[in-house]
Amino acid sequence: MDINRDQPSYEPSLSDPNETKTTASYSAAQRLWMVFTSPAEVFADIRIKPTWVLVLILMIALGVAIQFVIMPHIDIESSFRARLGDRATEMGDEQIEEIVAGQQKFAKFLPILAIVIGPLAWALMAAVFLVCLKLVGSEMDFVSTLSTALHAYWPPTVVGGILTMILIQRAGLIPQEEIVNVVKAHPAAFMSPDSPPWLLATAGTLSIFNIWTVVLLVMGFKIVGGLSTGKAAVAALVPWGIWIALKAGLSMLPGLFS
Repeated sequence: MDINRDQPSYEPSLSDPNETKTTASYSAAQRLWMVFTSPAEVFADIRIKPTWVLVLILMIALGVAIQFVIMPHIDIESSFRARLGDRATEMGDEQIEEIVAGQQKFAKFLPILAIVIGPLAWALMAAVFLVCLKLVGSEMDFVSTLSTALHAYWPPTVVGGILTMILIQRAGLIPQEEIVNVVKAHPAAFMSPDSPPWLLATAGTLSIFNIWTVVLLVMGFKIVGGLSTGKAAVAALVPWGIWIALKAGLSMLPGLFS
């Protein structure tokens, strides 16, 4: 008689090494903290179940908070006169004051405008990244792309935004174009204002926070999209390259028409 036939087995079952995980390990809230410390784990979790609602709401809320803090420190009149350049002398002070007053009224609605435009801007950005991802052979869908992009932008945006809100308290009233130099995280902050506009614009994009974002984007596209590092880098860097070129080109327009 087989004595082992009716006895239960206490041997642990061996899992299939090729078995893929089907349930996410972390909640949307946990991912927001973990992307600072363990971004690879977060992106691996996003590949299973992408989340985007909570991080999108917090990104927009943070953007509105930053605007509320920095708006009282913007010297709108000085910024407007700087944009006019030599043409400022052709306009009377009363006319300039009327225009500045109108801009000040409009500025009060910018935080509300950000709430409306923010989701559309993120959707457009995700769509651009999705096109690049498809071109390099990824099977990512729109929701996964949006989730990956939002989580990649989250840590640099939080750190950069908080530092800006703290350091601007020491700056007093400054021109609008100087806001980006409050946190000296890019080469343009140390360059002469007389440098070529295209060079200042390009150097201004090479901030620590932007580089941090690109690194997270490459990591996210590689893990979530199942791509090689090279293809993930192409998908992340092509839109950035186009943005830098456009920014540099637009910075030269005032000089062309002056």
